[in-house]
Amino acid sequence: MEKYQAGNRVTGVINNITDLGIFVTLPNRHSGLVHHSDFGNNWLRERRRYHAGDEVRVVVVHIHKGRFNLSITRVNDPELVDHDNQFSKTKPADFDQVLNQTTRDAKEEIEKLKQVLTEN
Repeated sequence: MEKYQAGNRVTGVINNITDLGIFVTLPNRHSGLVHHSDFGNNWLRERRRYHAGDEVRVVVVHIHKGRFNLSITRVNDPELVDHDNQFSKTKPADFDQVLNQTTRDAKEEIEKLKQVLTEN
């Protein structure tokens, strides 16, 4: 994924923590800021949970002039739709069925790969 857009969930690495917030390096040499306001009144307590070098799951909230506004607290926010997620358009009522089919397909593919490996 080279081009990010709002809603993308990404695992990044914390490179710095300041009074402004948590600076995170994303894949493909992008970086962004989880502003301290993301944690509301809990910022002083929450910032102690994180350290430089930690991997953290973030959601891209906004991109403006190459600057990434990230969030940790909104990673599970359904309002921020990740258009790269194959399940984004799945209705809640259909989710179990789609997930079960995806699991079956993955198991079949794994078995095929195992056979190929054992044949060689």
